[in-house]
Amino acid sequence: MPNIRLATQGVDQLEVDLLAVPVYKDGAAGAGADVVAKKLGIKLKDLLDQSRFKGDFGEALTVPTYGKLPSKQVLFVGLGDKAEVKAREIRRAGALVARRAGAAKSVGTTIPQAGKGNADELCSAFAEGVFLGSYRFDRYKASSNGDKPKSSVDHIEIIAAKGWDAKRVSKSVDRAKVIADATSLARDLTNTPALDKSPQSLADEARRIAKGTSITIKVLDEKQLEAGGFGGLIGVGRGSRKPPRLIEMTYKPAGAKKHIALIGKGITFDSGGLDIKTQGMDWMKTDMAGAGVVLGTMQAIAALKPKVAVTGIITTAENMPGGNALHPGDVITIRGGKTVEVGNTDAEGRLVMSDGIVYAKEKKADLIIDIATLTGACMVALGSKMFGVFSNNDRLATDLISAASRAGEMAWHLPLNKEYRKDIDSDIADLKNIGGRYGGAITAALFLAEFAGETDWAHLDIAGPARSESDDYEVPKGSTGVGVRTLVDWLTSQ
Repeated sequence: MPNIRLATQGVDQLEVDLLAVPVYKDGAAGAGADVVAKKLGIKLKDLLDQSRFKGDFGEALTVPTYGKLPSKQVLFVGLGDKAEVKAREIRRAGALVARRAGAAKSVGTTIPQAGKGNADELCSAFAEGVFLGSYRFDRYKASSNGDKPKSSVDHIEIIAAKGWDAKRVSKSVDRAKVIADATSLARDLTNTPALDKSPQSLADEARRIAKGTSITIKVLDEKQLEAGGFGGLIGVGRGSRKPPRLIEMTYKPAGAKKHIALIGKGITFDSGGLDIKTQGMDWMKTDMAGAGVVLGTMQAIAALKPKVAVTGIITTAENMPGGNALHPGDVITIRGGKTVEVGNTDAEGRLVMSDGIVYAKEKKADLIIDIATLTGACMVALGSKMFGVFSNNDRLATDLISAASRAGEMAWHLPLNKEYRKDIDSDIADLKNIGGRYGGAITAALFLAEFAGETDWAHLDIAGPARSESDDYEVPKGSTGVGVRTLVDWLTSQ
C-alpha cells in the first residue's frame, strides 16, 4: 500500500507523476482545478468541454502537462453535485485515483479538500479509498494474462488546506490503513480456493493474527467439539475429511466494562451436503466470508485497542456429501440441548452459528453480533450491494446501520416477524433448520434468535455484498470484505 502524507506545496509546485484535482458537476472547479488549467494555458471550461467532461461523479480525464507544471500528468476527477460530496464520495474518489494511476509512482491531490466534513475524516476516507481500490488478489497468477496491472503508486501527497492539523490527519490516515489491511485480510482469506483452505487453516490464521498482540487464542478440535456437545459443527463437518473447529479469540483490555462477542460463519466450502447445490458451487469457497470478517476485525482491534472486551468466535466446517454426511431428516443436538431436525443439509450455516451463539452466552457476553453469508433470500430482498440487519434490540440495529453508513457500507434493518416463527416448527424436534418457500432470510434469523434468547443480539446477513461481479470503486471483483469496516467503526464507538 502507498504511503500517504500531507504536503504544504500548492498544485503548481508539487513535483509528482500524477496530480489529481476535483471538478464538480457542470465543470465547476474544485480545489486547484482552475490553477492547473491556467498553468496549462487554457480555461478549465474549454478544456472540459473539448473532452466532453461534465464533472459527473466517477468521470475521470487524464491530461499531460508538457512541462507546464512540475507534475507530469493531471487527473481531473468528477465529483458530481458539490452539495452532496461527503466522506463516502471522497472515499470512492480515492479508489478511482488508485485505479486510474497507471504507472505513476507518486501522486498529489487536493480531492480531500472537496468534501463536507472535517479534515481528518475526509483524509481518512480518501486514504481508505486508495488502499481498498489498490487491492488485487493475484497470488495464483504466473502472469498478468492481459489483466490491468497492479497500481504502482509508492506515495501520495494530500495538499493541505489552511488550518489543517497535520498530526490529526496523520493519525486518521494510519487508522484508515489498519482498517484497509483488515479488509484486505478478509478478502484474501475468502478469495482463497477451498483446496488451500480448511477449518484448521483458519485456526492457523487466527494464531498468526494474535502473535505479538494482547489477543489470546483457544481452538477446539473435533474431539473437543464432540465431547462438548457442539452438534451443529460436528453434524455439518461429518461429510468432510477436513474436521471442524471452533476458534476463540479473546481481547480483554484493562477496565473494559462491556463484553461483546462476534461470531463468524466459516464454511470453508459449501457443496450443499447431500442436498447438493445445482448451481453456483464454484463460488462456495466464499461461504466463510463471515469468518474472514471476524478475523480481519480482530486484527484491527489488536491495533486500534478499543476500551471494550471482544471475543471473536469462528465456527468453521466444510459441508461435503461424504459417506458419513448428515442426512435430510436427521435430528442433531445443538450445544445447550436444543434439538434440530435437518430439513435441508444446505441450510448448514445456521447450525454451526447456533453452536457459536450458545458458546458466546456461556462466556457471559453482554451483546452478540453474528455475521454470515446465510441466505440467498436476503439477496432477493436487498440485492447484491446491501446486507441485512436483524436484531432483538432496535437500538442496536440502528447503531449498526449508522456505523455501516459512516464506514461506506450499505445495510438495511429487516424484521424478525414472530408470526413466521411457526414456519420452523418441527414435528419431531425443537426446531427445523428451514422454513417455507418465502421469507427465508427472516426464518433463518428467527432460527438464530432462538439461541440468542434474551441476550442483546444482532445478525448480519452478508450473502449479497460479500462478493462482487465487477470492480466498483473501493469494492473489487471477487471477495469484498464487507462488514469489517462496519464492525470496526461500531466497536471503536463503544
